[in-house]
Amino acid sequence: MNYNFIDTDLIHINDELETSITTIPNTNHIVITIDNFLKNPEDLRDIANKQLFELNPRNKSSHPGWISQSNLKFDQICKTADYLSDNFYNIVDRSIVFQFNLFQGGFPCKYTSLLPHVDSAFLAFQIYLNDPSDCQGGTNFYKHIESGIDHNVEYFDSDFKLTEGYWKFMSHYRETTDNDFNTILDSRQIDPNIWKLTHSVEMKYNRFVMYPSYAFHTAYVEKEWYQDEKRIGLVGFLK
Repeated sequence: MNYNFIDTDLIHINDELETSITTIPNTNHIVITIDNFLKNPEDLRDIANKQLFELNPRNKSSHPGWISQSNLKFDQICKTADYLSDNFYNIVDRSIVFQFNLFQGGFPCKYTSLLPHVDSAFLAFQIYLNDPSDCQGGTNFYKHIESGIDHNVEYFDSDFKLTEGYWKFMSHYRETTDNDFNTILDSRQIDPNIWKLTHSVEMKYNRFVMYPSYAFHTAYVEKEWYQDEKRIGLVGFLK
């Protein structure tokens, strides 16, 4: 019998990191970008290739692709994420949940799954793992124009639900909910009259990016992209 043995201790962070810290304009949202993050990103790609990916059930999630929930523990990545969350976001002692994400441009999905969203976590980070020649797009951040809000903290702040901006956003969101999967993944369908792009992080091989996961964001993918090699990344959520 063949087994997939995985040793996460093989994944090492570079000794000298190329770090960039940006605040999204007119917000308090800090985005941290680190290039050449791993000494051996090819080993993390090998681990990703051993994962079992599942297309999200249509009635349970709006994720426009495949997810591999992971119980793996990447010690050095966790220590780095903990340090950054403590020193730049004042968020400490949070558990980290990992998953691998796959995307393919033009793949059938819900309309809402290609729109900017928030996650039920305080912070998120990801490591882009595509070859340099395959890297396109990145991670974009948005403001919802009608409501005037650029984040949603309803998961951990019940008072936020009482704000006028929240209900304006929810009214619009319910109007655009589409559960019939007649849409395809193409970020050019995001209406600039509804969503204002406020910041963009370019996708680069072995780039790490951390951000508040309650800020509206989405992976930017056009329908022609990632046909032969899917867009792949390791994502971590600090909850």
